Amino acid sequence: LKLFLGLWSLRPGGAGLKWLLLAPMALDALLDPRRGAVVVVELGNAEDAASEEVCALYYADGDPTGGHRSQNATLFADQRASTFELEGADGAQIEVSQQSDHLRLAGVTGCVVWNGAVVLAKSLALWAGELGLLELEGRRVLELGAGTGVLAVACAMLGATVVATEQAERLKLLSKNVERHASHRGAAAGPPWAIGRRGGSVDVQELDWFSPGPCIDCDLLLATDVVYTEEVTLALVRCLAAYDVPMLLTVELRTEEVHFCFVEALALAGFLVHRLPPELHAAEVQTRRVVTYVMSRPSADGGACASHAGGGHQKK
Repeated sequence: LKLFLGLWSLRPGGAGLKWLLLAPMALDALLDPRRGAVVVVELGNAEDAASEEVCALYYADGDPTGGHRSQNATLFADQRASTFELEGADGAQIEVSQQSDHLRLAGVTGCVVWNGAVVLAKSLALWAGELGLLELEGRRVLELGAGTGVLAVACAMLGATVVATEQAERLKLLSKNVERHASHRGAAAGPPWAIGRRGGSVDVQELDWFSPGPCIDCDLLLATDVVYTEEVTLALVRCLAAYDVPMLLTVELRTEEVHFCFVEALALAGFLVHRLPPELHAAEVQTRRVVTYVMSRPSADGGACASHAGGGHQKK
């Protein structure tokens, strides 16, 4: 059977079956103690996790935000520009449109590129390439709160089959940005759109964390800059708790209260959480203001979407 599937996946357009031949995804290489990962939440020992994490991030070496806790404070993207550019895999260029004028609308953030997306996109390329810590080729990746689509496109260029999700009102911009990078244009090209040289693709779907829809199969879940209000954060964690796949969340530090809420909710939901050191991010995007969490829920008890992805968000 594996031989048949392997040959079938090599046919033109058959890259989507490669995942059938792959072992379950693990992020153990990122968590090698020699690389400096810190345990944030341990199973059965989560009582003080949130307060200890806030102290570690905001007080141990001084406040990394420098007082810049506004959602408009950015390091690696000019949100005033009409487009944002980033180098992707194999020298390909990623270019996405931004709608900075939409930032004036309450709660709308997915109209521009944020620091977390840039940090994770650059770091995934490093981990999949030079460091050999994480292989995305042939993997099914689900992104929550995909925003402008820059991370989804970057993952597809690394060979992943990506489902990028957003609220209904944000899908037009997301789809436009993804389609811009399609290997083939026209009505028959997608969605999903084939992107890059490694057999990757991106599909776009509506997903609202407050009104979860059908579950979406995935091997890995990604999300960036999704922790910014307590209400949205709690909805996010409720959705994440339905998964039993590895997760990478890259977030910019904002307020201590919201971050406390985030870690406490993860602990109460039974997650095992590690924080990667800034030094493991790509060199050009290393900062203490942006942190990446590696998460899993090994005690998942068969929630509504166990082994699948399900959930959504309110305003992203």
